Amino acid sequence: MQTVLGLTGLAGCGKSTVANYLKSKYGFEFLVFSDVLKEEAKRRGLLTGKESLEESKRILSMLGENLRKETGNNAILAVKVIERIKSMGLEKVVVDGFRSPAEVELFRKEFPSFKLFNVFAPAEVRFKRRQLEDHTLTRADFESRDKEDIEKKGLDVVIKMADFTLNNSSDYRSLFLQIDHLMRNVL
Repeated sequence: MQTVLGLTGLAGCGKSTVANYLKSKYGFEFLVFSDVLKEEAKRRGLLTGKESLEESKRILSMLGENLRKETGNNAILAVKVIERIKSMGLEKVVVDGFRSPAEVELFRKEFPSFKLFNVFAPAEVRFKRRQLEDHTLTRADFESRDKEDIEKKGLDVVIKMADFTLNNSSDYRSLFLQIDHLMRNVL
């Protein structure tokens, strides 16, 4: 039986950490919504490779909005990721980056056993993690991104749609124990 898991949460919450753990311990393939955007951004010449991490994320976010407007489909990224899952014949896959309710709804329609995990961490913890990745990140930029994800993309609704919440405000061991517990129920 095909197992498809989704990850959502605000920037810096630890979605990639969860996905990498699922990959290494449980053999899941790991796909990211933003990979679709990166490919399109390169095709359009929008990314030079000289941008800071926060600048490239902003470019990708704007491109995502443009793609939704161009296609008239709020789930266009989900469509592309689903195509990739099917063309690769993946049986166990974790997808990082759900930001809109339409994306979740499409995955639930396409994959009846789909489960969405919300990864939670407090703002201060997330900000410190993001600063480690991008030293140019300001508190204002960090808060602006949260606000955009919540208000413009509907991330607050997506978080409420989650089947499970993982609390990533402590250490890896605590997070991994939570994942192992959930996986006993999911697999």
